[in-house]
This record gives sequence, C-alpha cells and structure tokens, in this order.
Amino acid sequence: MRKTLFTAALALSLLLSSCAVEAPVSTATEPTESSPAASRPQQDGTPEGYSRADKLFSLNYDPASPLNPYKTVNKYNDQLMGLIYEGLFALSPQLEATPVLCSECVTEDGKAYSLKLLPNIRFHDGSALTAEDVVYSLNTAKGSSRYASRLSDLSSVSAEGTDTVKISLKRANYQFLKLLDVPIVKNGTADEPVPPGTGPYTMGDGVLTAFASHRDYTQGSLRYIYLRQTAEEALAEDFSARNLDLLGYDPTGAAALNIHMVHESRYYDTSNLIYLGFNRKKSVTGDQLARRAILRLIDREGIVAEVFENAVVSSPFVLNPALGLYTEADAAGYGLSKTDFDRLAQVADLEDTDGDGFLDHIGTPFSLRFIVNSESPYKLAAAKRITTDLRNAGLNVTLDALTYSQYTSALSAGNFDIYLGEVRLRADLDLASLVAGGLNYGKIDDGEYTRLINEYLAAPEGEARVEAARALDIYAAEDVSIIPIAYKRYEVLTHAGVVSGAEPSQSGLFPGVLKWSINP
Repeated sequence: MRKTLFTAALALSLLLSSCAVEAPVSTATEPTESSPAASRPQQDGTPEGYSRADKLFSLNYDPASPLNPYKTVNKYNDQLMGLIYEGLFALSPQLEATPVLCSECVTEDGKAYSLKLLPNIRFHDGSALTAEDVVYSLNTAKGSSRYASRLSDLSSVSAEGTDTVKISLKRANYQFLKLLDVPIVKNGTADEPVPPGTGPYTMGDGVLTAFASHRDYTQGSLRYIYLRQTAEEALAEDFSARNLDLLGYDPTGAAALNIHMVHESRYYDTSNLIYLGFNRKKSVTGDQLARRAILRLIDREGIVAEVFENAVVSSPFVLNPALGLYTEADAAGYGLSKTDFDRLAQVADLEDTDGDGFLDHIGTPFSLRFIVNSESPYKLAAAKRITTDLRNAGLNVTLDALTYSQYTSALSAGNFDIYLGEVRLRADLDLASLVAGGLNYGKIDDGEYTRLINEYLAAPEGEARVEAARALDIYAAEDVSIIPIAYKRYEVLTHAGVVSGAEPSQSGLFPGVLKWSINP
C-alpha cells in the first residue's frame, strides 16, 4: 500500500505547528511586541519603509573562506548557509524532518522516493527551480567530503519532468528525509564562489540583502544583514558590545564565551553523542559481564548537571531521547546503581583477591587506561568525574589526558581500555560508523548491530519504529560496547529583547528569518 509521507496541506501544518524551542535561560524573555518595519516615522535617517535593524544587525563572517555550501570550512560561514541556500527538507529543533522546497513526498517501501517540488521557487538570479537543479545538487553533494556520509545510501537520483525528483536508496530508510537538508544550488554552478541559491537572502559585498522573490518576503524588519569579521577570541567582546547580534555556539565546546550583558539563549537538539567506548580486544573491557558492571557506575545525571551544566541531555540509550522512542521503564535498568554494580561484579568475577584495595579479574590484577582529549575542558572534567567514581568502586583506572593528536593516535592504535568520545551521527542516527565503520575504535565485531540498525531505519513512523528503536537500544545497552552519556544541545545567543520568532535547529540558525521580529 502506498505510503504518503505528507501532502501540501500536511506540509503547511508541519510548518505552522513545529514545536517551540525551550524558553531562554537568561533573565530576559522573548519580547511580546516588536517594532514594525514599515509605516513608522523615521527619526534616525533610515529610509522610509526600512527598520533601524537594517542598519544594525550583523553576523560573523570570514571573507577568506568560501561561501560555497559544498566547500566551506569555516564554522561561522557555515552558519550563514541557511540564509543563502535551502534544502528539500530541514530539521526541526527536535530533529524531525520538515518540508522546505517540497510539496509532496511519496514512498511505498522507504527505498524509492518521489518528491514533488513547490511551484514558483526562484533562484537568486531569477531562474526557476527545477528537478534538474535538485538532481545536480544532490549528486554534487554526494561527491563532496562534506555531505558524502549522509548521502552514502543514495543509489540514484533523477528528474521526472520539471517538478518531480525520483530517489532510489541502497537500503530502506524511512528517515531519509532527515538527511535532505543539503543546500540546493542552480544546475552547473557548484564551482562558483557563491552559487545561486533559493534562500531568503542574497550575498553582496559584505551585506546580505533580503531576496524579494522569496515566498516569505515581506516589507519586514530585517532587510539587510551586515557581515563582520571577528576573531574567535573576540566573539564575546564583540557580542557584548553589540557589534555582533547573533552567535551560534556549542556551550560545551573547547572554550566558554564570557558574555558581559543580559542576553537570550535558545537551545536545539543535535545528533552529537557523548559516550564511553571500550576496547573489546583487552581482557577486562573485552568481557561483556565486566562492562555491564561498569555501566552501573556511570552517573549520567550527575555528569550532566555538574559538569555540562545541563547544556546536554542525558541519554540512557544510543538513540537520542528527543525522539521520544523509549519509556522510563525501559531505561530503569541502565542507570547508576552501586548495589547492582556489586551484584554484577560478582557475576563477572571482579573481586579483590590480594587485598590491595583494587578489584582483580578472575583472580588477576589489572589496570585500565582511560583516555580523553585534554583540549575539551568539559570532556576532561567529565572523565575526571568518571575516573573518581570507578576508582571509588575499586577499579584501578588511570586517566590519561592527551592532546587531540595524541588522543586520535591512541584510538587508532588501540592503546586504551576506555575512552571518552563524541560523534556527530547522521540525523537519522545511523550508528554504523561507531559499531562497524571508521569510528569503531573498540573493534566491535557483531553483525547483529547492522541488522538492528537496518531494521530501525526501515521501520515506518509509528509503533513499528518504536519497537525497532527499543530493540536496538536494549541490545546496545546489554552489549555495553559503548555507554551513551548524553546528546549535545547547541545554543543561539541574541541580545535581550531584540529577536523574536527564531527557532534554530541542527539544519540552520535562521529558519523563517524573514518573518522574525527585530526590535533594535
């Protein structure tokens, strides 16, 4: 039976009913009123019909790095991509797919998709968006290092007429739409410095100008966005001085921003998983019973609250809790429990047989090398907390804080027992890279993971997906080759009372930007 993922009417309802982001954590709140851009007496020299925001709103930008969506390497230029380009779909703040350039999507099996484009979409050069542009863009993206992973299951993509795109996948994946936030550019332009896109702004000489042919265009409050180059170490100062008006930010990244003013924060979920990994080739961490015991010593809630200051979301399972695919009852047996550790340690034959205060494994003393990247202060603090908890339980664990280069070398060489890692999974949360691919540092050799991952991706939305997710989550939790700790949330900072209507997501910081209210 044919399954229609959405029609034009449903697409509209999705756009209108997407969940609101979490309330700002700072003292200021979203303004309930905003200043209209037009029909206001101009007292400051601003032309009639324009807002004062047009002369003020600025974002960070590196002119030395390209604004080509397939080639950019600068994270701040990358944040600008959503202003210039659009994908077929975008992620909501909670990692669900929402249509952008599509009016209809149909699949019968999760493997063959038919996508119909919205009518009357224009590129910045005035030409109409066609299916050939989409085919060209997806094939170009698949050949780029930036998008190759998310499009690795793409078998073929073709145009049917001017408004229909046919996609064939190598395996069934009903969550493939989450991967289609790839920027669409005009056919044949991918090598240009700034290829024509369909986004809400066009790029000029250091200025982004609202695209008057965009479907969201109004005589709104933000016609111009100025681009300003600010060094990383000066971001907080420039934001505090109002030289920059919005910052996308990883609050658990390498360095915290010290903002000297009242501001607003908006958070959105990501597919970045923070986890513990075990070396399956070592005697103790290769023992599933020992790993199950260690699992019960990991205080996720304490780490999230005390180390990451709630800028991440605790996750007892490998799939992101934002998706709502498990119950508290499912998670009950995989949290902190010293009582369960003592019981499981006996089952794993972990006991202090020589009286030195440390547990032995099957009567043999052992020590565990725990490695972490020292350049991440939050991960280092989390690793120290975990080390203390493991040692207090009698495990002889030594923490080695390594530079990033040393850390990756140790992982590649297998020179560790435990490591604290972070991975940006695909938006469909395909775990293959961790358990069978290039990030499988623990040397997991278990085809059951591949089967369960494929069944999860092949499950249609609803009860089938819930059951498939539960099977994958429980299997991974019982196997304990990795211990999920938390999924990251990213933060968008704006000045207090200036911006309303923003709902950032992993796909971009500026969805619906032409409908924002700006009160400078």
